[in-house]
Amino acid sequence: MAKLKALDEFFDDTLTLPVGGTEYTVPAPDAETGLLCQRLMQAGVAAANGQETDLTDLAELDDDQETDLYRRCLGPVYDQLLADKVTWPRIKHCGVTAFLWIAVDVDAAMKYWDAGGNPEALAPNRAASEAAASTTRSRGSTSGTNRPRQAQRSRGKTS
Repeated sequence: MAKLKALDEFFDDTLTLPVGGTEYTVPAPDAETGLLCQRLMQAGVAAANGQETDLTDLAELDDDQETDLYRRCLGPVYDQLLADKVTWPRIKHCGVTAFLWIAVDVDAAMKYWDAGGNPEALAPNRAASEAAASTTRSRGSTSGTNRPRQAQRSRGKTS
């Protein structure tokens, strides 16, 4: 029987953020935070696509919820950034980067980080967005039409 290598030998579950000449290491989040981030990502993707889901209320955070999210995503690094007098826009950039790392993956986080916080930099990463959205069922058509696929094809449409 094959034996798996010890996870600690190859798996790094931290994120290092270089800010102002200091490297801050964000530890892996707890399961509750990880699941919250994934649900928020699903809600955001659904809202961006005009879908209503049971997660719709999560798609918009007020200021206190946003701050709490960054604190949860960054863990002890949040307080270190405050103690080092890092500006709010930089803390927010770190927080969103950590959120993307948790909710999507390190590649999405790196793209956002390297783009200076430009959300359009993530647009090419549709696969991650679609993967997040695929776990949320969309509601069926409410138009009342039920056209057979052959009729759609005969009009030059593809499914």
